[in-house]
Amino acid sequence: MIDGASAFVVRRLRREDLAAFQAGMPAWNAHEYADRLAFQERKLAVQLVAWVEDDPVGKAMVVFPGHAEWSESAFRETCPEIRDLEVREAWARRGIGTALVRAAEDEIRAAGFRRVGLGTGLEPSYAPARAMYERLGYRLAHGPFVSAARLEGDDGRALPVAGVCVYLVKTLPAAGQPS
Repeated sequence: MIDGASAFVVRRLRREDLAAFQAGMPAWNAHEYADRLAFQERKLAVQLVAWVEDDPVGKAMVVFPGHAEWSESAFRETCPEIRDLEVREAWARRGIGTALVRAAEDEIRAAGFRRVGLGTGLEPSYAPARAMYERLGYRLAHGPFVSAARLEGDDGRALPVAGVCVYLVKTLPAAGQPS
């Protein structure tokens, strides 16, 4: 429950949800989420979305080994990773981030993996996320390091992003065991 009234649900993104999802959680280009669905169909990724009725309020992506965006850190730690976790600011601190992480862990466990990793920034704005990850059992694997990516806008222009990060990992309990 959120504020005692609206409940949220976390589930995989579906093709029929794409327009509503993109309207509520815009990406840096118009084809990013369609691309993620294609990876999901090939079992290389899972795009999770938190919904309040028809309104997307949060997202997270699971990237499996073999995906083009599987990071060097995930390779080093030999695990799938959680990426691009975001909760819309108006919905923050209501359990949605935790629910997205737990749903991602369930997807990873169902795919036969027992470890998961994720990168998180060291800037002060990432402190709540780092605290959540620690509370959920994630521990420092390595870092700090500079993480850089080259995203692309609809016009084809590069959108370079970079930040100082640490990489956290968690060993997942067997199915049916408490996390």
